[in-house]
Amino acid sequence: MSQSLVRLCFSEPCIFLQRPHFFEMSSWAARMHRRAATFSNVVTSCGHPSGPYPRRLEKVKFGVPLEEVCKNDIPGPLLVLILKLNKEAPYRKDVFRAPGHQGAMKKLTHFLQTGRLVNMDNFSVYTIASVLKKFLRKVPGGVFGRDIEHKFFQVIEITDIQAQQDEIHKIITSLPIHTQRLLVLLFGTFRVIASNSEKAGTGMTSEALGVSVAPSFFHSCVSDGKTAKMEDVMKFKVASRVMKHLIEEFASSNLFGKANYEYYARVTGRVLRVQGEWICSFQYPPAKCQGGVSK
Repeated sequence: MSQSLVRLCFSEPCIFLQRPHFFEMSSWAARMHRRAATFSNVVTSCGHPSGPYPRRLEKVKFGVPLEEVCKNDIPGPLLVLILKLNKEAPYRKDVFRAPGHQGAMKKLTHFLQTGRLVNMDNFSVYTIASVLKKFLRKVPGGVFGRDIEHKFFQVIEITDIQAQQDEIHKIITSLPIHTQRLLVLLFGTFRVIASNSEKAGTGMTSEALGVSVAPSFFHSCVSDGKTAKMEDVMKFKVASRVMKHLIEEFASSNLFGKANYEYYARVTGRVLRVQGEWICSFQYPPAKCQGGVSK
């Protein structure tokens, strides 16, 4: 095995993480690594950064449309939340199901909204997951919007597997780019958690995750009043099925599209196996490899 590859085994096919070749990185990748270096010192480090650092970070606004939150790209602090979960949540029980500490959640939410510097190591993955769910719940109309939610409710009932996959691909790739990127990071993280659930005994299977996070994504299944109606309960069950399906099929079929899988690989450092092929060096496998199983 090449020295540039690190092998991580979860409950199903091993995932290879590839150390980036810094001299061959695109300008976008270089900017991402510089941002990551800044946040590793400013946001997530245990100690104090040795060099100068910004006094304020990008603000993560709650309760506003995603296009306002992600004016240029996903805000750095929000990205750090997701990456911390991507790294640590697969080894912790009941993440996204167990609630975070209420006081810590309020503090972290305040720091995110005001752009204040924060040491992420002071917050548990449960608190971070709860804040992330709160952020998604506060997006007006939901991440998908009512029309897209309705389309998902229809698509999940399609019995032809290929037709269903094609429709889901169309739905996801029709969304704004910033929404697609946020979704691929979130569902990729859910997939890693679910894949590791049996081996690590975390209890967070794809079904458990689907039930836990469905209301944060599908606002139409949340009751407007204090008492849930039977219609809301039925919508919640369907929404949970949709979430479970998207998590399980994340890399089994091309649901999110080539560009989004490459984005996930670049940002997380993970190399994915999509439709039986490895994404190597942060890109899709060459055309000549399609249809076979890479070694």
